[in-house]
Formats: sequence, structure tokens, C-alpha cells
Amino acid sequence: MFDWLKLAVKKIGEISSSIDKYKKDTVIQSLPSYSCVSRAKKLLEQNKPQEAKEILEKALSLPQKDALVYKYLGITSEKLGDNASAIENYQLSADLQPQDKDIWKKLGFALIAGGKFERAEKSFENADKIQGNNTDTFAGWGIALMKQKKYAEAREKFMSASKFNRYNFSAVFLCAVMEIKLEMYDKAEMKLTFLANVCPNESNTFEFARLKAIKKDFSSAIHYAKKSLEYNPNMLPAYILLGQLYASKFEKEKALEYFEKAEQKNLITPALYLEWAKVLEKFGDYTEAKLKLLKSAELDADNLEITANLGLCCVTRKEFEEARPLLEKVLEKEPDNLVVKQALGIIDYQNDNIDKAIELFKSNDEDSVNCYYLAKCYEKKNNDTKVKDYYEAAITRNPQYISAFIDYSKYLISKSEYDEARRKLRKALKADENNISVLNMLFFVSYVLVKDELYEYNVKETIKIAQKIEEINPDLFEYPEQKTELEQLLRDSSERE
Repeated sequence: MFDWLKLAVKKIGEISSSIDKYKKDTVIQSLPSYSCVSRAKKLLEQNKPQEAKEILEKALSLPQKDALVYKYLGITSEKLGDNASAIENYQLSADLQPQDKDIWKKLGFALIAGGKFERAEKSFENADKIQGNNTDTFAGWGIALMKQKKYAEAREKFMSASKFNRYNFSAVFLCAVMEIKLEMYDKAEMKLTFLANVCPNESNTFEFARLKAIKKDFSSAIHYAKKSLEYNPNMLPAYILLGQLYASKFEKEKALEYFEKAEQKNLITPALYLEWAKVLEKFGDYTEAKLKLLKSAELDADNLEITANLGLCCVTRKEFEEARPLLEKVLEKEPDNLVVKQALGIIDYQNDNIDKAIELFKSNDEDSVNCYYLAKCYEKKNNDTKVKDYYEAAITRNPQYISAFIDYSKYLISKSEYDEARRKLRKALKADENNISVLNMLFFVSYVLVKDELYEYNVKETIKIAQKIEEINPDLFEYPEQKTELEQLLRDSSERE
């Protein structure tokens, strides 16, 4: 459970005020036990739950069972962090005095904390029968339904909670969360805008950021995610979201910066390393992604998403034997897993099972990697139109996909489409201005084209490309003879003048 949800449950669970000063409890049933309860109340007010528990346990030896004793044993157990004991004692109290207006609510919140959501739902239903129209009852009821993924029903309860108390901002917030789940984005945005103005905190602003991200308003999403971190610098989901948002904007350094910040703050979870790895995969860095996934797997070995992505990284690194058991593990439980299908498609492509590979890649042809491999598959089938269509799709969906730019340019060169190849390579340089492979290819196609456009300016611009490569590393320049030829053309032209 994220911290924001724990906080919401805690706030809603604080019924009335500080155990309501224990006012208006049930009628005194037996004087000796009532005396024990009174003493325990005072000790609780003094924040001495252990001493209160000891006194209440003595009252259990009395012949008559008292619902109040069990009720306050439940309260002391909660304060001592023993939720199982709290549930047991609240249930005993409710069985003895089912008309107590608070006991079913207390039991309901304890059951939520214990992960017993169906029982909690019934407990809040009982509370509503005894005392209707209570904001805390409906809020707790909504949480119990939410945890069972009954989002529409949960939303109705949160709406009721905020109706009976318009200052129950936790209920308004959770209602907005449910509306996001139900894709009721405009309604959610109205509530989150209200909360951002009335009671901004790390939870509200983070959820607002998440909603803006869903609506593709990345600038606003980044703004609110950063606001969330201002309220709480340890808000891990905000770091992850910022990493994802900057990756969506193809700003690799900023994306990775936020994952690194979370790690430096020791906010270590399987989700941190998984999402970090997925961003690295997006930028084609499968080696580093694999290292992050291995860390994630150490923390959560049974997570199928981690396993699937680890299998994909192994496949892209041609570590097929290592990948096989990972992919098979996921397929047993998720035969339609898209990450696994991509990995299997790459294997089939490598083994020249082209038709099978195409079928697998087409299961998600909105993915830039799948588009890239579909282009490669159609190259083998000599389908020029589809080759170009899928390469275009790959570089459109990921303008920093250097491998796709390089292979697309090689294909265009093989078809003697040098001018188009030059355009693609210039776009590639916008993503990685010092990429040696791109620069070498750009020099070559420019050299070929300059023969048809023999102008001094064109020759000089082509030579500049060669000089840039030599400045980076002269040993990596692949066309020294062609450069010499162009330099000679310049000299000859100068002498003629």
C-alpha cells in the first residue's frame, strides 16, 4: 500500500477525536469491569497502552463478559501495533454489544489494515445500519470495496462520505482515484483541481500528476509530480513517474536522473528497478536494463513483469539459453504476454522463422521495437512498401531509435536512395550527434551525392563530416580515400579559379 493510501486510511480511521474522549459508551454493565475500563482510558490518554492493556486483561477474569473491555483491548492492541489482536477483540465486543455505534467502524478499519476486505465491507454495512449517514463509515466502506477492485461501488461510497461531510477531503481524493480507474477523467480532474487549491499535499498533487500523464499533458504532469516531491521528498511514485514522463519526452538524461535520485535516497523497491529498466529498454540500453532487472528480481523473484522483461533483455543480448526458462515461466501463467511475444518474435527472426515472427510482432504493432523488427522481417521477404512503412513507424514512435535509423538508412542505400538516406541520418544525429556509425554513413551518402552536385559548398560540408569523426577518434573513420579525393577536388577547383 502506497504511503498516500495508508495516510488516507489513517485519517478516516481517526473516528471523532482521539478515541472521542471515550464519551457516550454503552451503559455500564458491571461496576468492577467499568472501573478497569475507566483506568485504562486514562492510561491511554497518557499514551501508556501497555499499562492499559494489563489492566484490561485483569478484567477478563471477571465472571461477566463486558463488551467495553474487549473494545478497549482492541484500541490498546491497535496502539501497540498488534492488528490481529485488535480484530479479535473488536469482533468479541461487537458480538456482545452489536448496537455500539462505533465498534463496527473500528472493526472495519482494523480488518482493512489486516487485508480482510470482504469482512471489512460487511462490518461497515453493519455500522451504517446502526448509525446511518456517517462520513467515516462510508469512507471505510469505500476503501474495503476499492481493495477488492470494485471501483464503481467504491466511488459511490466515497461520494456518500463527501456528501455527509464536505470537509472529508480524504473521501474526495479517493473518489477521484476511483474515477481515474473508471476512466472518468473529467470528473476526477474537477476534484483534484479543487483539492490542489484547498488542501494540497503530496498525495493529491501526485494523483493530479498521474491524471495529467494519462491525458498526455506531460508538462503539467511534470509540474505536479515535482510539487508532490516538494511536499514529500521521499515520495517514490513521484520519482518513478518523473522518470517515465521524461522518457516519454525522449529526454534520457533527465529520465535517468530521477531514478538515480530515488536510489540515492534509498527508496529501494522492485518497482523502482523495474520501471528504471523499462526506460533503459526504451533507449535501447539492454545491458544496463538487465542489471536493474536482476536487482528487481532479487527483491521480488515471483513478479512476472520483471521476469518477462529480464527474458527480453537476454534475448536482445543473444543470451538465448538464459532467456528460455524465464520466458517459459511467464508463458505458463500469461500466454498472451506482449513482452514475451516480442522476445519470442526476435528469436524467430534470428532463426529465419519469418512468418511466425511477423505474427508475434503484429500482436502489438504500436510498439517501436516491434515495428523495427517487422521492417527487418519484410526486408527478408523483399516487400519494399512494408519495409519503409514499418521503419517510418519505428522512428516516428521513437525519434531516438538509433538502430532503426541506421538500418533504415542501410536499406535505403542498398536501393540507391541516397538522398532519402541522408535525410534519415541527419535526423538520427539530432538524437545522437556524435554517433560514429551514423557519421560514417552520412559521410558516405554525402560523398556519393556530391558527385552529382559538385559544388564547392557541398564538398566542404562533406569534408566537415569526416573531420568531425577524426576529432572524435581518427581510427574510426572508414573512408579516408574518399576524403582525400574530395580534398583534391577542392584543390583542383581552387587552381582553376
